[in-house]
Amino acid sequence: MQSENKNLLTTTLLSSAFFIIVSYLIFRTNLPKLPNIFLYNLIIVFTMHELGYNRSLFFLGASVFLTILIAITSRFFYALNIPTFLITFLITDNEIKKHSYYSHVAGIRIEEIKENINILEDEYIRHKKETVSLEKKEGRYSLLKDVVSTLSSTLFLEDIIKKIMDNAFNIVGKSDSGLLFIVDTAKQELHLALSGNKISSEKIKTKKGDILDDWVFKERQALLVEDIKKDFRFSEDKFDEYKRPFRSVISCPLMEGRKVIGILRLESSRPYNYTSEDLRLLDIICDIGAVSLQNATLYKQTLELAIRDGLTGLFLRRYFLDSLKEELAHCSRNNTSCSFFMIDVDNFKNYNDEYGHIAGDMVLKLISKILLSFADTGVVCRYGGEEFAILLPDTSKKEALGIAGDIRKAMKKEGVDLRRIKTHISVSIGVAVFPEDARAQEELIMRADERLYKAKREGKNRVVAE
Repeated sequence: MQSENKNLLTTTLLSSAFFIIVSYLIFRTNLPKLPNIFLYNLIIVFTMHELGYNRSLFFLGASVFLTILIAITSRFFYALNIPTFLITFLITDNEIKKHSYYSHVAGIRIEEIKENINILEDEYIRHKKETVSLEKKEGRYSLLKDVVSTLSSTLFLEDIIKKIMDNAFNIVGKSDSGLLFIVDTAKQELHLALSGNKISSEKIKTKKGDILDDWVFKERQALLVEDIKKDFRFSEDKFDEYKRPFRSVISCPLMEGRKVIGILRLESSRPYNYTSEDLRLLDIICDIGAVSLQNATLYKQTLELAIRDGLTGLFLRRYFLDSLKEELAHCSRNNTSCSFFMIDVDNFKNYNDEYGHIAGDMVLKLISKILLSFADTGVVCRYGGEEFAILLPDTSKKEALGIAGDIRKAMKKEGVDLRRIKTHISVSIGVAVFPEDARAQEELIMRADERLYKAKREGKNRVVAE
């Protein structure tokens, strides 16, 4: 572009030089007027050069008209300037056209370059965003490598549940609250195992979930709800009993083969907060967590077999004694009391002799069921044979006597059909309270055992606490 302007300027100067020679030859008799005529034409030529081709045509006509006008009003020899001016214009005309053409082409090229620059800037911004997104994904997926080792570090069910929830919060992020449900395989119901709420200290009160959890449970599929107020699959009216300010949800089942063993759910108060990528991450966490949950469940079942009686499902004597030791230590530290019951089935040998051992097992199962209904916060144990024991924390002697009396009445009222004969059960109960009756574990057991046999001697079917 610079070379084009230089060529045009050179041509203009050469044309002006030609004009000077011609003007001198024509106006040599009027030498005093020569500078004025030269300056007049030079101004016209340079003006045309700067205006460009299209506008210079208009200026040419105006200049000719102005020259004729000056010639008429002053001296006629100025009109002789017209042919000289035309000759100069014809010489510069071609360069002016070239200059205009090159200027037009240059303008188009500049626009193309600007457009390309804008395209490149857009691509740069897009690639930068993609790079940031990939780095974020890499960071999130790198955390998944630690999930397996984290979940494999323990076999206790409570710890596994907590670690699954923590990993979901940390890796997926974005969540205000989370819920982890475990499936009761016997009842095929959801039960809340753990909940977390980051925006409020208030505990989540739901126990069995809502229509979203039921959908995941029945469909056995992951669920993404971008905005609960706009999702046609679920009616907002059905969330009246589930009052929490969530708008978007992701939820995935924890699967054991084709069976749902749990559901992990994350919530946010912001609509359109989760993406399909978040759902994919949660699904991976659930796949890993499901394996750990199965292992923890099997481990718990193994422990249960080691500490529970196979017939009644009650704790065995060794575990019960360990629990009793811990509770007595707790009572000593906190200056509280606990009660200990020794229970024996009256005339149990007669059931085995008259109806057989299967009948005896039925009686033991019934007694175990009744005892568990009176010891929600306590520990019930099959102490040996037809003997049972109950530990009730934070229970005074007066309260213990009331509970023992209710147990005795419930046993007497409850019956079991043995060979189509309605048979009623009676028990004798000895009660001892720590630290009122004893201040050591062995002494407490001995006091309860002595009072049990005292009840037996006094006619059975009674409670003795003194």
